[in-house]
Amino acid sequence: MPYWLNVAKLYYFSLKKKLSNNFTFVSLVVLKNLIMNDVRKILIISFLLFFIGNIQFLYSQITCTASAPPQVAAGQTLTITFTLNQRAQQVTQMQFPGFEMLSGPNQSSSTSMTIINGQTTQSNSFSYSYTLRAQKEGTFNIPAATFVVDGNQVKSNSVQIKVLASQQAGTPQTTQQQQQGTRNQQVAQTFDKNDVFVLASASKTNPYQGEQVIITHKLYIGLSVNGGYRVNSATMPTQSGLWSYTLGDQNTENVAKQETYNGKKYVVHEIRKTAVFPQKTGEVTITPMELDFTANVITQQSTGDPFYDRFFGGRQNSQNYNLDIKSNAIKLNVKPLPQNNRPNDFSNLVGNFTLTSSLSRSQLKANDATNLTITISGSGNLQHIDALNIEFPTDFDVTEPRVSDNINTKGNTITGSRNFEYVIIPRNEGTFTIPQALFSFFDNQTNSYKTLSTQEYKLEIEKGSGQLSVSTTSLQKDIKVLGNDIRFIRTSNFNLKPKRDAIFGSLHYYTALILPILLLFIFIIIWRKQIEIRSNIALMKHKKANKVARKTLKTAKKLFEENNKEMFYIEISRALWGYLSDKYHIPISQLSMENVTTKLMQLGIAEQTIVRFVETLQQCEFARFAPGDNSDIMQEMYRKATSLFHDI
Repeated sequence: MPYWLNVAKLYYFSLKKKLSNNFTFVSLVVLKNLIMNDVRKILIISFLLFFIGNIQFLYSQITCTASAPPQVAAGQTLTITFTLNQRAQQVTQMQFPGFEMLSGPNQSSSTSMTIINGQTTQSNSFSYSYTLRAQKEGTFNIPAATFVVDGNQVKSNSVQIKVLASQQAGTPQTTQQQQQGTRNQQVAQTFDKNDVFVLASASKTNPYQGEQVIITHKLYIGLSVNGGYRVNSATMPTQSGLWSYTLGDQNTENVAKQETYNGKKYVVHEIRKTAVFPQKTGEVTITPMELDFTANVITQQSTGDPFYDRFFGGRQNSQNYNLDIKSNAIKLNVKPLPQNNRPNDFSNLVGNFTLTSSLSRSQLKANDATNLTITISGSGNLQHIDALNIEFPTDFDVTEPRVSDNINTKGNTITGSRNFEYVIIPRNEGTFTIPQALFSFFDNQTNSYKTLSTQEYKLEIEKGSGQLSVSTTSLQKDIKVLGNDIRFIRTSNFNLKPKRDAIFGSLHYYTALILPILLLFIFIIIWRKQIEIRSNIALMKHKKANKVARKTLKTAKKLFEENNKEMFYIEISRALWGYLSDKYHIPISQLSMENVTTKLMQLGIAEQTIVRFVETLQQCEFARFAPGDNSDIMQEMYRKATSLFHDI
């Protein structure tokens, strides 16, 4: 084989694998040729060095690739994916002749890290996929799609798809399965798929009802995955019957650790940690987490050139392997709380808490205000604490407490505090006592009930300026008042007018007499009707569902403007689940990703709206753990949630 052909072959290998040390490679070859005193070969290699430098510059350009299966059967669904190496700000209207678009664009992103010869390369991938259904037989050409990236238009390649009759689709599929089987045999020779798995664990499998349990999902990656890896998508586990919080700081980078499991070393990533609180007794199941995982495996092969093998260790082959990974399920056997020594005012909370209180001032005048603040702190489901039952004196006007939370989810457990602030306005002077506020909970460390209490507060109320009181007046003041009442007799001319008919016995008289009684009856009827309506909790939730949802979305919009990714998606999920619960009288504990479709279909919701609702929930769960800047996804998620409320 001519020498120039060997050089071109080595150049092809380096370019195909995108070696970052092309300069070193070519320099070594030049050194070899200097030893051989071949000037012509040195000139050829120098030209290739210049050409490689320009080729590497092209790798930094924006790329857009469209991919789809080459052939499908009529009536079959398929997915066409447009992959870019940079995030697109705008996607033009897609055209799919011969196909019906079922959903899209479904956005996803991934980050992969590749280590080759000590050089680390990180690449980003942004995918926009559409689910299509083939409508009829024939060969169809999907035109190029146009994306706007950084103000520039980028076009993908066109894709040609052949649609076969249903009975003709078997042969190509069999061939594809045979090819997949051959590929799997090759995988078995170089890569063990059992080297990658997700392990789920629980801090406690036999908790009390309402007790905090920490669920941890870890991704284990074996040493055979030596060329990098990425998680393409994730399906979060369902947790019916559990109140959950996602733990950890989303702004902190996930640091990989080395662990030994069953005698083998693994690189371990903690991909999810969740605090759950069982809301019912009995067996509660947390379904497995599912990952679409891509592993890159690099193998060394001899090139047949001893000089190249000596310096570079042979030819490097890189192969990607797609794996569908599923973790183990977790079953919790939830125990009921003991009935012995259970306080009458038990709060149904399990954990460890403290109780503090403060009064802004204890000496004030009537009709002035003072603030009573009660704070419950500790570890547990603090957001399930209701307002405390305090018997205030009847002479006090007390507002509904203003509740504020300070929940910390960045640690390994849920901690924080909940504040109740009462505004108290005494109406009369005197000395009054605010009794103790009691709070009972179940301490899971001692397995016993505990009751905490605040201190009593005494208030000294003085007479206020706006208060009515009875007191005698002095004679001098009476004289002044009488002096103001005496008027002189008018001596000038004045005109007399005829006396009008008396109102007594007239129509106006009886109207004025009967109208208050009639209004009183109308008021009583309306008042009783309002009491019946307000006592119907389900009806009140139904009527206020839209208002509550808009309020939650307003909070989510504020979190979006603050770029608070974690709390934004929590508020969006809370708005969606809460709206269904309030609007259709479905307890939240009975709603899950498995039965929400059935519930909505029973209520007569349009199928297209149900699909959008489920997709929005799934995308919301996935986007919470998607890496990188996803402000566009957050904005799209807010728009979808608003549109869903309008359609439902």
